[in-house]
Amino acid sequence: MDGNRRYGKLKYGNATRGHWDGSSKLVEFAKWCIAERIAVLTVFAFSSENWKREPAEVAALMKIFAKYCDELRVEAIQRNIKIMALSTEYERIPAHVQVGIKRMVEETQHCNGMIMNICLSYGSRDEIVRATKSIVEDALHNKLDPKIINEKTISQRLLTNNCGGDPDVLIRTSGEVRISNFLLWQLAYTELFFWDKPWPAVEKADLLQVIHTYAKGRNRRYGK
Repeated sequence: MDGNRRYGKLKYGNATRGHWDGSSKLVEFAKWCIAERIAVLTVFAFSSENWKREPAEVAALMKIFAKYCDELRVEAIQRNIKIMALSTEYERIPAHVQVGIKRMVEETQHCNGMIMNICLSYGSRDEIVRATKSIVEDALHNKLDPKIINEKTISQRLLTNNCGGDPDVLIRTSGEVRISNFLLWQLAYTELFFWDKPWPAVEKADLLQVIHTYAKGRNRRYGK
């Protein structure tokens, strides 16, 4: 969900206000997905690399996350959305934000409609490293036979296990044309779409166009 800062600077002369608009857009986007019967929505809210940003901006983002955890929790319960939080550096998230995340996740686990995965303080390479370490440890303690290790073994150790399967579609906004350490294993056969619009400026018509193109114009051969 890129382009919040640029959007805020252009529209308001303030980057932080762009982040607030971006958070509001997530709720709106989720409603569009539900209307189109999309089963799983996974969003990259804050990467492990984002901790390198200016402390003032990081603090502002944490304030936004804390506020929107409550708002998103209420919306999710009303709309039957199950929320999962995926993090490789959870301990870096401030305690007051962790409280909001925990409540949001716990109070939506009964929902059986759309799954929303929120990647927060997440990095895909670290996710793969952690999965690998887990496999090695089990093998060293004779809990796992190395001869039977396969793709499924790794997938089961990733944070996305039981979170809806590998993505069919990836959308990246704001003219950025790269993966940026996001779901590197899971995106192996995902159809990629890149929008020039910043995330807060996205409209439902943009999503509908992707759905149409995916359904009618993409032939997923999986190497065949």
